[in-house]
Amino acid sequence: MTRWWKIIAAALGIAILIPVALFLWALFTPSRPSQIIDFNPSPFLAKADAEFFYSVGDKLMCSNQITPEAPALIRGQIQNFLVSPDSKRIAVVTNGSLQIVSANMALAHEVVPVSSIYRDPKPIGEHFFRDNDFQWSGDSQSLYLIKDEYYRSNGSQLFSSKGELWRYEIKTGNLELVLKPFPAFKYFLGQNAGIYFSVPVSGDLQLRYFDGDRVHDIDKPNAKGISISQLFADQLDTLFFSFSLHDYVRSVLPKKGVQLVAEKGGPQKLVIRNKAFLALTLGEGFKGPYYGSEMLRSVFLPGERYFLFNVHCGNYNGQLLIDTVSGDYMPLPRDTRVYLTQNTSTFHDFRISGSGIEPIPNERMQADEQPRGGNMDGTTLSSSARVVARR
Repeated sequence: MTRWWKIIAAALGIAILIPVALFLWALFTPSRPSQIIDFNPSPFLAKADAEFFYSVGDKLMCSNQITPEAPALIRGQIQNFLVSPDSKRIAVVTNGSLQIVSANMALAHEVVPVSSIYRDPKPIGEHFFRDNDFQWSGDSQSLYLIKDEYYRSNGSQLFSSKGELWRYEIKTGNLELVLKPFPAFKYFLGQNAGIYFSVPVSGDLQLRYFDGDRVHDIDKPNAKGISISQLFADQLDTLFFSFSLHDYVRSVLPKKGVQLVAEKGGPQKLVIRNKAFLALTLGEGFKGPYYGSEMLRSVFLPGERYFLFNVHCGNYNGQLLIDTVSGDYMPLPRDTRVYLTQNTSTFHDFRISGSGIEPIPNERMQADEQPRGGNMDGTTLSSSARVVARR
């Protein structure tokens, strides 16, 4: 009898699971996927003007073209990265540690094990180095990183009263304390190893400067446009900051002429320097209408002739490499990522505020994104701020 009840129970379980599975499949499967119109890829030889870091799957490589057969510099899924200003090294977070990898196949250096401020659950009282918010020095000889302590049981701790700023020297391998406490996550570098950093003050952000001995306030809290004359610097060239992936998408790509243009309900076109390339139809998914384009991690290769474009469409899901001269495009190996970092030496359209250094958003993109938020500090962009950044 018991055996029969088990068979009946199993049958009932299957009968219940099948409609549930079908419901979930219908819920999370687009009812009408976005499509690339007239999808017609063709292979071509694409060599960039300089070598660059890239990965296919968990294999990190360096070359002047995307070749999966190139020797692996390191293996592991890369969570965060930052390319050095001289493009000879890349700092990557992989396999639970922050590592520095050289383009010349030299042995990778593990700096420290790292962990996330978003970790849940958090081991309260445990000290750790953050897996993000690291910065290269302008001469590529030092890497700055933040040490922290878990003290909040939930949520993140961006501005941490337990934070400390440390510096790793490439030549010696020494890791030394720079400033404690360091209740900041956004900072940039000044002349003579000076550090500018933003700290919360009564709900606003106060820019401060550490000269190696003392900490000074710069302007007032939440200052909108800080001029070079207010800083401990002779000119903007003495300041250095590497921009994030989001900065690249939000400000750098639009300034290089990259846009996604769509009329209401019509196809979305990828436009680069006033020339239209791919067009994508409007799809319908469980969250509503969507286009299958993704600008995050879409990037120009060195020389800016070839553009890597991420798409998630019914007739192609992955990365495409576009020749902006000929208009040809070809599929890349699945899970291809290119690692480039813009900084204040290569991208000059930025401003300085209480939030630190920020690229000036593209005016069109700023207007398009306004319903989802303004600038990174929640303020609008003033004309005076543009003047400050270009002095």
